[in-house]
Parts: sequence; structure tokens; C-alpha cells
Amino acid sequence: MIIDRNLVDLQVLQEILENFSKATGLHVVIVNKNGESSGLFNTAERCEFCRYIRSKPAGVAKCRASYKQATLEAAGWEEPYFFRCRAGMVIWVVPISLRGISLGSIICSQVLLWKPDRYFYQELRQLNPEVEDFAEMERKVARMNIVAPERFQAAADVLYAAVNQLMQRDSYVLEKVETYKMQQQIRNALEDRKTRQIPAAKGSNDYGAYLHQERTFLRYIRLGDKPRAEKSLQTLLTQLFIKTAGDQEIIKMRISELAALVSRAAVEGGAKAECVMVMLHQFNGKINDCRQMEEYFSHMQKLVSMFLVQSLSLEDKKHNGLVNEAKGFIRENYSRPIKIDDVAAQLFISPSHLSRLFRRELNCTVNDYITRVRVEQAVELMKKPELSVAQVSQAVGIQSQSYFAKVFSKYIGVAPLVYRNSLV
Repeated sequence: MIIDRNLVDLQVLQEILENFSKATGLHVVIVNKNGESSGLFNTAERCEFCRYIRSKPAGVAKCRASYKQATLEAAGWEEPYFFRCRAGMVIWVVPISLRGISLGSIICSQVLLWKPDRYFYQELRQLNPEVEDFAEMERKVARMNIVAPERFQAAADVLYAAVNQLMQRDSYVLEKVETYKMQQQIRNALEDRKTRQIPAAKGSNDYGAYLHQERTFLRYIRLGDKPRAEKSLQTLLTQLFIKTAGDQEIIKMRISELAALVSRAAVEGGAKAECVMVMLHQFNGKINDCRQMEEYFSHMQKLVSMFLVQSLSLEDKKHNGLVNEAKGFIRENYSRPIKIDDVAAQLFISPSHLSRLFRRELNCTVNDYITRVRVEQAVELMKKPELSVAQVSQAVGIQSQSYFAKVFSKYIGVAPLVYRNSLV
């Protein structure tokens, strides 16, 4: 399955994509994090060049690998991402996420941002060695539409805004799904008790098993073990429902007690006390308005999820902090001739350790990230007509114009001068 129908209103998403494709004439496809596409949407067909490349051996695999990499990059930047596919054409990617979780992306492809020249065709030959009839490939490229960068950017922004609004609305749907899952788990537990012929009210005043599960749950909170804590919470809430026979007044009292215990465990696990107290205060306000048992449980699950974000295991927190600090240093100093050694020295760690962290957290090298930041800044500076290409290159920390042209073309898909002229 590409995207869970319980998480996203696919009918509305389909209407958005089909209308967008009709308005722009661009092919649009939705893919999951592995680059696998869905055939659900009736959008404009792929361009001739794309169909030609995909007809070659391993052509579809090459396309899927491009989509997977583009989706990963877009999720990291959390905004529309321009990307050059492995066949040499420009595509752009709109990330699809819900509550900060990447679900996949929307790929809009493939276009030309400039008129092809002989250097471009030479590069296409290098990128597509499986193609034997280069003349035919060039004819298909020549028939592709050229889209001005401003129009391409505007189209990406419009689609991103529409999808982002949809995902915010579907956050409410996710809450309903979570409530349904909790209801189903309680039903399953009750059915299990019936199967084993255990009276529902038996031992209702004996909270020994419940308190044991509670201690286990709080231990996972202190450790920042998110998967086990969330699973343990589901079991705990199910036991609470059974022990109280669904009495909402008792459930409310127990949930309030549990929230206080969880808040202390989260602080012990490394969460900031001030943040935890604010969350706990907001939680107490919400449960006062609850009318159904599922609402109490849903708010409890959300509170635990927020606490766990605050109380990550110390090792993960340390790694995330180092990567974020490195990213901040790079963004503040990209105009200087910084290298991985400079970034590592700023953090008082070895370059090799920093490199491992970047690959683990961002799936790229430190130098890749530095270059990407510089190119992104260069694209913005290109909009200033008073700056020459050479001045833009120097302003983003790249002294060699030939190297600047090389990396700019790699990320944007067109030479700096050609991009600048397209803005005029």
C-alpha cells in the first residue's frame, strides 16, 4: 500500500492532483518512502523521454531509486525540493507528512528549465549508458516543454500549500483512527477474558497486576524507550478499563494520577521540567471537558507521545543535538571556506564521528550538506540582478567559479549563467 487510507483522504488528494495536472500539463505521481508509485491518479502521462528511459532494462528501477532519494531529501528539508533524477531531468518533490512523520511524497516530473545544448546532451549520454540510439533520445528531449524556473517554483509552492492543508485536516482523522484502535483492543481483551471464562468484575478491586504494569510503563518512560512505552500504555489502559468496569469517574481519577506519574518519569528521563509542567497543565484542562472514555485514553496517549519526544534516551538526544548544532554552524558560516574539520572542531568531536552522525541522521555527508546549503543560498542570491555569477559564488563561500558551476548544475540541473538568464 502506498499510503494508508485511514491516514489520508485519498479522494480529496486525488482531486487535487488531477486538477493540478490538468492545469499544468505535468505528470504527477504519489510515492511512498521506498519510491514505489501508485496508479490511483489519472494525471497527465509521462513525457516521451521518461517513457523511453523506463522502457530500457532497469529503467523503472532507476526511476524508483530517483524517487526514493528525492523523497528522503524532501522529508529532511520539509519543503518542496528540486531534484535531478538519475536520467538527468529535473523533477520536484512535495513531502507528505503527518504529525512530523514522513508518509511519502508527490513527484512532479520531468521538465526542462533551459534549452538543451551539446554539453547537456553529452551529460545525458553519460547518465544513460543503456541507451543505444542516442539520436532518438535527443529527439525526445527536443520535444519536451521548457518551463521557466519562476513558474516551476510557483507550481511547487501551490501544490505544497494544498497538500499541507489537507494533511493538517487529516490529523483529526488520525485521532479517530487511534480511538478506534483503542476501542478494538479493549474489545479483544474482553473477548479473551470471556474465552478463558474470567468474569469481567473478578478482582476488580485488586490492582496488583495493574500497578505492576504501571511500574513497567514508567520505567520505559524514564529510559525514553518509545516503542515499548507506547505498547505498554495500551495494555495499561485496557487493564484500567477492565478493572473499573468502564466507570468514567474512576477512569478520570486514575488517568489524572497516571499523568502526574508520567510527568515525573519524563523529567527523570531528561525532559525539561518547565515544558513537562506546561504540557501537564494543558492535559488537565482537556480531560475536564471529556465526555467519553475513549477521549480520556486518546489524550493520555498524546501526552505520553509528547513526553517521549522530550525524554529521548540520552544517547539519541546527544546525537540529535550534535547534528542540529552542526547544521546551525554550517548555515551561519556557509560563506566562509569551512570544511568538515572546522565543523567537528566547533563541536569538539572527531570528523569521522561527525560524518557517521550525518549519515545516520541525514543520510548524507557533511560536505554534501555544506554544498547543498551553499547552492540553496546561491539560488536566492541569483534573484539579485546587481550581483554577478562570480559574486554569488564568492558570497556563498565557493572561490572557484568552475567548481561553483559544477555543483550548481548538479543540484539545480542547469549552469548558473543559464539559470540567471532564465530569470530575466
